[in-house]
Amino acid sequence: MKPDQVLLQYFHNLVDIDKALSYVHHDAKFIAAFEKETDRHYFYGTYYGIEGVRTLLSKFQKDLDTQEFEIRKILADETTALAWGRFKHRIRPTGKMFESHWAVVCEVKDGKIKYFRGFEDTGALEAAYRED
Repeated sequence: MKPDQVLLQYFHNLVDIDKALSYVHHDAKFIAAFEKETDRHYFYGTYYGIEGVRTLLSKFQKDLDTQEFEIRKILADETTALAWGRFKHRIRPTGKMFESHWAVVCEVKDGKIKYFRGFEDTGALEAAYRED
C-alpha cells in the first residue's frame, strides 16, 4: 500500500483501536501537538511504538465523541503522506464542542506508519476542556 492508502486506512479504522494499530509500525513515533509532555493538556507529547500509540488512542476514545471528521486532501510520495481537513468533537468531560482544522504528516515504512505528527488548534482544545 502507498502511504496515502495506509493513512486513509488508519483514519477509517480509528473507531476500532486494534484495527487502527494494525497500520502502526512497531517502531512508531507519534507526536500529539508538542513533542514534550506539558501540563497544558494530557494528550500532548510523544508516543512510541504500538503500545504508546494505543495509549494515545485510548485517551482520544475516552474523551472525544467525534461529530464530524473531514479529510480535505491527501498528498503523498513513496514514503510520506500529508493530509489536512477539519473535525468537530464533543468533549465528554465538559460537554463542550472542540472544532478545528487539522493537518498530519506521516512517514510509512513496510506498509505501516512509522512517524506521525498531528497539528490542530491547541487553544481551542484546551478551552473545550475548561470548566466554566
